[in-house]
Amino acid sequence: MRFVASVPDTSFIPAALASGADVIEVRLDLTGPVSPEEAGAVFRDLPVPLIFTVRSAAEGGMFAGGSKEWWDMIEPCLPYATFIDVEGSFRSFAPVLRDRKKTIIASFHTPSMPGPGSLEEMRRDLAAFGDIPKIVVGPRSEEDVLSLLSFTLHAEKPIITSIMGSRFSFIRLMLPFFGSSFIYCHAGSPAAEGQIHLSRAREIMGMFP
Repeated sequence: MRFVASVPDTSFIPAALASGADVIEVRLDLTGPVSPEEAGAVFRDLPVPLIFTVRSAAEGGMFAGGSKEWWDMIEPCLPYATFIDVEGSFRSFAPVLRDRKKTIIASFHTPSMPGPGSLEEMRRDLAAFGDIPKIVVGPRSEEDVLSLLSFTLHAEKPIITSIMGSRFSFIRLMLPFFGSSFIYCHAGSPAAEGQIHLSRAREIMGMFP
């Protein structure tokens, strides 16, 4: 399990490091475009790996552009990236990202709760173009929560699972115990509804052996 600090603005990077982030996710759909000069000044020599994400409006983010605009936001950050989050709509970029030695987090976000069979179909689809499938869903009931935990436990690894929204937000802390590789937190300003502060998440998780 690795603690990811998801930042909506690069000014939160020092707080993310101070809070003990293992990885920092830069939400480019929230920060806005970063020039090559800005990228070098902000991201060079950081002591933890970086994820760069352009989350589309269709999957809960703020990005409303097409493939060209997506690439234009990602490209200046590539020299500093360990991971690139890639939604299915932008899977055509997977080969060039892999050629550049980037690890692809193939992601899918939905406010609904698919059934177990559909979750596995999504995982396979994401694994077809990515290195780490990431599935984020919106459980509506305790039964949905149990279904997500069971899927995470039995899914082929590596896998990242999480939830959208603030209802059942405590599940974010449980999923790593069932096999989710990353837990996404915030470091002062949530990048998504329901995220837990990184320092609080570390405190709670540290209570368990």
